[in-house]
Amino acid sequence: MIIFLFTVLAVICLGLSGKVKVNYNFADYLPDDAASTKALQVMEEEYDQPIPNMRVVVHDVTIPEALSYKKQIENVEGVKEVSWLDDFIDIYQPIEDADQDTVDEWYKNSDALYSVTVADDETEKRKAAEGIREIIGDENAMSGTAVTDVLSPVRTSQDIQKIRLMVISIVFIILILTTTSWYEPVLLMLTIGITIFLNRGTNLIFGEISFVTNAAGGVLQLAVSMDYSIFLLHRFSENRAQGKDVQEAMVEAVRQSAGSVMSSGLTTVTGFAALILMRFKIGPDMGWVMVKAIVFSLICVLCFLPAMAISTYKLIDKTQHKAFFWISINSPVF
Repeated sequence: MIIFLFTVLAVICLGLSGKVKVNYNFADYLPDDAASTKALQVMEEEYDQPIPNMRVVVHDVTIPEALSYKKQIENVEGVKEVSWLDDFIDIYQPIEDADQDTVDEWYKNSDALYSVTVADDETEKRKAAEGIREIIGDENAMSGTAVTDVLSPVRTSQDIQKIRLMVISIVFIILILTTTSWYEPVLLMLTIGITIFLNRGTNLIFGEISFVTNAAGGVLQLAVSMDYSIFLLHRFSENRAQGKDVQEAMVEAVRQSAGSVMSSGLTTVTGFAALILMRFKIGPDMGWVMVKAIVFSLICVLCFLPAMAISTYKLIDKTQHKAFFWISINSPVF
């Protein structure tokens, strides 16, 4: 029943995790009294015109070609306004007679620079970036917060996948080298995987989380809560070695480990809870998520792991191997 319940909850939370909104706008997490936050508020109050959030450069074009690119960009879905040289001088007059400083800001060495204002809606922002890229091609350039907001989720997701794969591989190798059963690392990783799914899915209660929390949360949870599982399994093995049956050995292991696991968990919770007091809002964002993560880790280790170990102890026995490392408590290491 316990295994079934945790499995169902993990599957549900895995589905819910895709509905958790991730905020990639760093400015949203600035303290309310920070100079940058106040400056943004003043700009919004004083100026009705939207702030340009994209710059587009098209290389090696003539004036007529640059005008053509401007009109095409203006017609892209999600684009509100495009500014270029023709908005500041009469380009139908000899360009050499115009103010060269103004000309150079928008058209220099046959390169045209456009200031583009894109809608704040995430969907329209993505459509605008994709549409402009199709027009200008890969040989030209785009920059600005609108571009960053579109590219950050993609690149961050790719980086997260690489980090997770690397961390999981390293941790799995370490567990293989430091345990005496080929199955124990699988059991430990399965337990932590369940806790990560539960935590990610229940982040929906916050509405959205920062991209920093989304990127680091799972890896941090794996790093700080793995030892809880190791404590319990080691006690379980010791009790079985003393001749106790499986059920009795696990009951005793939970009793023996509960104190140290809860103490370690409380210390970790306190450390992450301290982040909640930060003025920089990414601190509270990560603090609440990680406090919840440690609570789930403790519940899984004291409930799910014992049930799994009792149900699959034969696999632990069948996959026993000699310890790769053995350190005496009397060795110089201690």
